[in-house]
Amino acid sequence: MAASVNPNQIPVGEPPEPARRDFRQEVTDRIINMLENGVAPWQKPWNPTDAALDMPMNPTTGKAYRGGNAIHLMAMGLRRGYGDPRWMTYRQAAALAWQVRKGEKGTQIEFWEVKAGRDTRSEPVRAGDGDGHKPADEPDAGRGNRLIHRVYTVFNAKQIEGIPEWTSNERSIFDVVEAAEHILKNSGATIHHDQADRSFYSRSSDSIHLPPKHAFKDAAGYYGTALHELAHWTGHPSRLDRTTLNETYRFGDISYAKEELRAELASVFLAAERGIPHDPEQHAAYVGSWIKTLKKDKNEIFRAAHDASQAADFLLALERDRSIARAALVVDSAELGSLPNVVLARETVCLERSPGDRDKGPAPQVAGSSGKMTVREVQDRTKTRRLGR
Repeated sequence: MAASVNPNQIPVGEPPEPARRDFRQEVTDRIINMLENGVAPWQKPWNPTDAALDMPMNPTTGKAYRGGNAIHLMAMGLRRGYGDPRWMTYRQAAALAWQVRKGEKGTQIEFWEVKAGRDTRSEPVRAGDGDGHKPADEPDAGRGNRLIHRVYTVFNAKQIEGIPEWTSNERSIFDVVEAAEHILKNSGATIHHDQADRSFYSRSSDSIHLPPKHAFKDAAGYYGTALHELAHWTGHPSRLDRTTLNETYRFGDISYAKEELRAELASVFLAAERGIPHDPEQHAAYVGSWIKTLKKDKNEIFRAAHDASQAADFLLALERDRSIARAALVVDSAELGSLPNVVLARETVCLERSPGDRDKGPAPQVAGSSGKMTVREVQDRTKTRRLGR
C-alpha cells in the first residue's frame, strides 16, 4: 500500500544559500543616507587640524587608499568618530604585533585583480583602490582578461591595541593658504577674478572665472570654490578629457550632475592631501541631484571617486613637477653673472607651455641667449665654477 503524503509537509533538502552581500550597493546606500543627513565627507566644513579628514592610508604599506575606497573609509571614519586615517587588515595588524580588539566590527573595501581566461595566475591591479569602472568578472576587452572583484575587511587604528598614537600634521592657516596658492599657480590654468557673485569654468575659453577674494567670507570659501573649478579644468580634452565634462551642455543634464560630483570629490581629495580648507556651503545646491544620480546607479560613486582621484593626482603632479623645475633652476646670480635672467626666461617659456606641447619639440629660444644651453648644462657650469674656487 502506497504511503500517504502530507501536503503540508515541508520537503527536506539543501538549505537555501544566503543572499550574497552587494558591497557597492551597501556603500552607495550609506553615502546616500549621509548626504540626506548632511554628514557626508564633502558636506562637513573642513578643519585643517582634523585628522579624521586626512587621506585614509595603510600604515603597513605606507600607501594611501584611492577612489571609492578612500571616500568610503573617510565616510566611515567620520561616521564613527575615529579621528585616525590609518586602516589595515587583521593580518597586517597582527604581523606588527598589533591586536584588533575583540568584538570590533571591520569595514569592507574593494580589491581588483585581472586574471587571464586560460591562465590560473593572477595579477593584482590597484590593490585596495576600489575605483574600477567595470563590474566583477566583466571581460577586459583591452587584453582579453577578466576583472575579478574581491572584498576585504579592514580596521581603523582606533580599533587596534598596541599601535602607536597617530600624530597629524599641524597646519597653520598660512600653511594651507600657501599650499592652495601653489596648486592654483602651478596648474598653469587661466584664472580671472571678474565675477560679482558666481564662479564657473568656461570650456569654450578654457578659463576659470571667480569673484575677487575679498568677496568670500573666508579662505575656506575662496579656496574650496577655486579648487572645485580647477577640478573641472582638468577634464578639458587637452588634459584628462573627461566625458562628464565634455558631454555637459546645461544645468540639469545628467552629465552636469555627475561632473559636479567629480569636481567636489576632487576638491575633497586635495583638501585631505594638503589640509586646504573646504566649504560645503558653496556647492550645497547640487546635493539633491547627487542623491538622485546615486540612487539610479550603485557604481556611480565609485566611477566619480576614480575620476576625482585622477583629477587630484593630475593637479598634485603639476604642483610637484613645476616646483622641482623652479628649484632646479635657482642659481647663484653672483656666480653666473647675467645667466640667471636667461635661465629664468627659459623656465617661464617651459612652464607656460601646455602639457600637450611638451611632446612637440624643444621650447622656443629666448631672446638674448643662444638657445643651446640646457638646464643640465647650467647646473654643470655652476658646479664647475664652485669647484674652481
